[in-house]
Amino acid sequence: MEGSNVYNVTAKILRKINQTKDTSSTRALFANIRNSINKSSSNNLDALAFVFNNMPEEYIGFGKELSDYEQAILTAIQMYALHQQSNEKSVLKIEYNEGEKRQNLGDALSTLRGSDNKSIDRRFNAMILSSNYLQLQNHLRQFIKLLKAKSDAKVDYASVADDLFWFLKNQKDGVKIKWSRSYYKFRKVNDKGEN
Repeated sequence: MEGSNVYNVTAKILRKINQTKDTSSTRALFANIRNSINKSSSNNLDALAFVFNNMPEEYIGFGKELSDYEQAILTAIQMYALHQQSNEKSVLKIEYNEGEKRQNLGDALSTLRGSDNKSIDRRFNAMILSSNYLQLQNHLRQFIKLLKAKSDAKVDYASVADDLFWFLKNQKDGVKIKWSRSYYKFRKVNDKGEN
């Protein structure tokens, strides 16, 4: 199945980066990857070189545009680099205990919901109603900045890459439903008022 391969390839790349996240060379790589966000492929050669170097050959495209595999994996790694910036603890969630359900972006974003959900819900709804990939990327970037500032939630960026791949493959509705289910699911509040 194509999507699960995107997950596995992205998870492998992310584990590799995460293991060395505190080294100066990885911090420089993160800066290059962050600086590649919203730039054309000709202006983000360092980020592309890293991604291409760590992808299986069959995922690397041939044309003038990035393949769906390349685009999904690159975007997920860009969002991870943005989220990890200035964070001493890892923001990456890719290791699961046996029987534990794999999280998706909606799970992490649901941690932003508080007593006044209206503004965050409006932002979420705008993101899932994105009609194209560029809009989705822009909304996603804003949400990652919010997560970074207001939550200690970890994100399964390999799952994000997998979902972005299916969004690019015109499976938008499935991705939107999946994220919405996780985002809006009932979260039991304990007697201290915590989720």
